Amino acid sequence: MDIRVLGPVEVYDSGAEIPIEGAQQQCVLGLLAACHGAYVPVDRLIEALWEEDPPKTAKTIVQLKVSQLRKTLAGRIASTTAGYSLAVLDDEIDVCRFRRLAAEGRAATRPQEAAAAWERALSLWRGQPLQGVGTTWVDQRVRGPLTGERWDLVEEYASALIELGRHREVPALLQELRDEEPLRETPHALAMTALWHDGRTAEALELFHGVQRLLAGELGVDPGPRLRDLHQRIVEGHRPVVPRQLPRDAAGFVGRRAETERVRELLREGRVAVVTGAAGIGKSALAVRVGHQVAAEFPDGQLHVDLNGYGQGEPLPPERVLPRLLGALGVPAPGSTAEQLDLYRSTLATRRVLLLLDNAADAEQVRPLLPGGSCGVIVTSRDTLRGLILQGAQSVRLATLTPAEARDLLADLVGKDVVHTDPEAVAELAELCGHLPLALAIAGANLIGRADLREYIKELHADRWSTLAVEGDAQATVATAFASSYAALPDDARMLFRRFGLVPGCDFTAHSAARLAGTDPATATRLLTRLASAHLVEEHTPGRYRLHDLVALYAREHCTAGDDDPARLHAYYLHTARAAAPLLAPSIDLLPLTPEDPPYDAEEFADADAATAWLDAEQHNLLAVMDHASGRVLWRLIETLRAFMYGTYQPDVIAVLARKGLAAAERDGDLAGQASMHHTQANARFVLNEPRAALRHYELAAELYERIGWGTGTLLTLTNFVVATSSLGDFHEGAARHERIVRLWEALEPSTKLAATLENHAIVLLWSGRVREALEQQLRANRMRETLGEPPAWRARACSIVGDIRLAMGDLDAAAEAFEDGLKSAHAGQLPGTLSSAAMAHHLKGEDARAADLARRAVQTARASGLRSEYDEARSTLALVDDSIEIGVRISMLKEVIASYRYRTYPYLDTRARVWLAEVCLRGGRPAEAAEAAGQALDAATRHGLRRLEGLALTLLARADLLDGHPDAAREHARRAAEVHKEWGHRLDEAAAQTVLDEL
Repeated sequence: MDIRVLGPVEVYDSGAEIPIEGAQQQCVLGLLAACHGAYVPVDRLIEALWEEDPPKTAKTIVQLKVSQLRKTLAGRIASTTAGYSLAVLDDEIDVCRFRRLAAEGRAATRPQEAAAAWERALSLWRGQPLQGVGTTWVDQRVRGPLTGERWDLVEEYASALIELGRHREVPALLQELRDEEPLRETPHALAMTALWHDGRTAEALELFHGVQRLLAGELGVDPGPRLRDLHQRIVEGHRPVVPRQLPRDAAGFVGRRAETERVRELLREGRVAVVTGAAGIGKSALAVRVGHQVAAEFPDGQLHVDLNGYGQGEPLPPERVLPRLLGALGVPAPGSTAEQLDLYRSTLATRRVLLLLDNAADAEQVRPLLPGGSCGVIVTSRDTLRGLILQGAQSVRLATLTPAEARDLLADLVGKDVVHTDPEAVAELAELCGHLPLALAIAGANLIGRADLREYIKELHADRWSTLAVEGDAQATVATAFASSYAALPDDARMLFRRFGLVPGCDFTAHSAARLAGTDPATATRLLTRLASAHLVEEHTPGRYRLHDLVALYAREHCTAGDDDPARLHAYYLHTARAAAPLLAPSIDLLPLTPEDPPYDAEEFADADAATAWLDAEQHNLLAVMDHASGRVLWRLIETLRAFMYGTYQPDVIAVLARKGLAAAERDGDLAGQASMHHTQANARFVLNEPRAALRHYELAAELYERIGWGTGTLLTLTNFVVATSSLGDFHEGAARHERIVRLWEALEPSTKLAATLENHAIVLLWSGRVREALEQQLRANRMRETLGEPPAWRARACSIVGDIRLAMGDLDAAAEAFEDGLKSAHAGQLPGTLSSAAMAHHLKGEDARAADLARRAVQTARASGLRSEYDEARSTLALVDDSIEIGVRISMLKEVIASYRYRTYPYLDTRARVWLAEVCLRGGRPAEAAEAAGQALDAATRHGLRRLEGLALTLLARADLLDGHPDAAREHARRAAEVHKEWGHRLDEAAAQTVLDEL
């Protein structure tokens, strides 16, 4: 299908015209075509047809017109609530073809290719767009902008024809534009230039005088500077030398569309475009590419100078560059630099020349060479050249290529077959090259003629610097490019850059860089700014700097000196992490520092929020420092992770690090380190639901703490030992051991440790069904934390435990209130569990919609955070409370959760899930399945001492018996359930059991 709107609205299919009846249908089709790729709202179509005076039935009429068009176009109109859209390919609409061809021409590297594309684009025009249809609104919103696109392209096409020497075609090409927009000066200037270059000087001058009369009569003004300068040059009767100095366009240029367009935009605005970026990033290639694209817009020529800012030898000073530029313009250079500068600026003031100053070292090298008038300037530099801002310069920063762009570059250099044969190897090669264009180009050059890509990758792994070089070309190496950037730095910046090579960190701040440099943060900020200006570091977020992978490798392998030492940086991370620990996890105790540890050097935190912000920003750096540290500093750093295990760091990562720290402490015979690493390993294993492994490490840690005389550590690990024992399902013994541990802590001063132990005791009591004692212990823990002034991070968990206890007691309003309080202060790791518990409270209150909403949020947050146990709990809660889900789906969800518990030690959660499965089966009218699940729950609850779950399972068995017609069995199960709940104070559950008895 061929839909044409660049003239009268027409449609053709297989060469035959399809009539579009009536101006309104034509207007609707024209608007949909002009807006192809977006939905056109009905309101906009109404404006196009009637403007401000639509009939009352306007919407109905539009719908009718669209319906008729849909029939005419064989259903090729899509509709949504957003409006209507043509469901056709771009190439089936002439305006889309026009825009594609215009873009192809602008992306072309040679003026011949651009002119050919633009000629095809302009040939699509057959008159005014949407000719003869629509309102003034269509004129302003559709016809006018489309016509503007046409005239812009006519000007670009005329410029290309002038550059190609096709001067005779230009005046006729521009005539319609000059007639339609006589006050637009550019087409007059292009026509004058073409006439002049074609030897028709008198016609060019007459054209100027005609425009001069027109502007004076219409606006009372003289022609602008471009027309006046052109007139002056024609009057002077000489044809200037037109330099064409742009280098050959770079091979294998890929990507950079946004950056290319930004440089072109700056040139159109008359701004200096500074293309900046790291060594080998492709600055010169982009500048040359843009230069070729816009050459037609600078008919007086293109100048190019390599300023040698980072090459062999000294950078070229302005006094050595000026004679070269004047010579290229055909102007003899006078003796003094001042005279050369005056002549240079005067010469360019009346010309439209593109100046490409490549490889600048600093702003002072560039500033004297900037021309005035209507010339365009592109500067490339590894420095940001901030000093040129006063001259109106704008920076366009280049980053490394994307993986896809890197692949395309290699395909262009070595052939698509090589790339497509082994895409994984190509991706690895690009990664080893850091997606840096220079490195990729060198790799491509080395691969030409080689059959084995994998073998070359092995060579890169073995020695990247020697391999990323072209044999016989000293300049075609990545190391050489970085070396020149490094050499251009002042001594103090070189020192900091060297020391970056000592630490495999992810990024740096002024504080961490100050430790490496042995200076203060203010000085470090200045040095980082200097390195960022040289693009040896990148400020990827405000105040945080990082090195490109290859730059970091260069610093590590080429710059590090023997006196460079990262010890201060290690000390900074150790002490700052220890400063954050008590604010984020007050109940976690770390071994006290001794004189053997590094001198104190930490950031101070005003509150827990500040500590959290630091840890979030530095978490990856902290791990990187651990990879680099050794001995005592290593296990000290790993020890701090015990405070961050429940939020920032995954326990499996901490377990691996603790093994490494333990091995280091054992090699050194360091008992304190061994104790701390066993303690850390135990905590990680417990969180990973490996309680038996945790128990072994807790026993060893307690023994070692006792040997070194740290009583607090002994008591901490014994406390955790009891918690791990309870998690194995021995709640009878667990509760008794908790009571003994509480008495041991009570013998000491009140502390967060005692509060944490009371809280753990409350949980075990809750699971055991002893809800009154559980509430007493939890409230006591809360009061103690309030008295101690503990930071508020504890509140969310405490509120959730109180809510669970109130829920078990049947006090639903108090439970819901506690959960709401918990949600206000919960962090991401606590949120899913609190949401699940809150959902249960509202479910039991009969507020099913609220319960289902909370359960769905619990599932979403748990899935997003990757917390498997919380995700299982949330799914089982959702299955219980959300009646909108089909019953079979809910039963399947619960069975999946139970299956996942088979491989983990969660006796309480496993038993509860079976109770809920029985409940859902009963609601679905499946008493046999309910009885099976309730029987399994009863066995587990009895075995582990889970008295409330025991009572719930008995009640469910009674209800299943009732449905199956076994009243005697039902009566016995319900009686036992009521007794259990009455004994332990489960009022709501007792009432549920009594209801069954009443029915009987």
